Amino acid sequence: MENNQNLPKRGRGGKRPGGGRKQGSTNKLSAQTLLHEIAKRDKPFAIGLAEDYHNARLSGDTHLIMKYQNMILNKVVADKVDVDHTSMGERLSAVFQFPQYELPDWNDIPKTITIKE
Repeated sequence: MENNQNLPKRGRGGKRPGGGRKQGSTNKLSAQTLLHEIAKRDKPFAIGLAEDYHNARLSGDTHLIMKYQNMILNKVVADKVDVDHTSMGERLSAVFQFPQYELPDWNDIPKTITIKE
């Protein structure tokens, strides 16, 4: 029996000819396109979502109500505005202050270096 552990495996992983998206291609389906098509055929997504949530509440389906509430709250939390309280809303910029004199630590460095051969 041969030990094939050190041999490379063929045909697994790596770049394949013709694989993947072509250079410069965009997403196949954008969220904007999807919502537009839903609105064209039925009603705007936000209105349908609100109606479906209302129907779930009327039916008393607590599991479905919880899913709707989680989804809506995740959207609300994702849309929140972050307030930067550390910089008081000002742009952060690097401020460098260079002393106009040579620091004392650098005065003791030898000006010439000799090397023994």
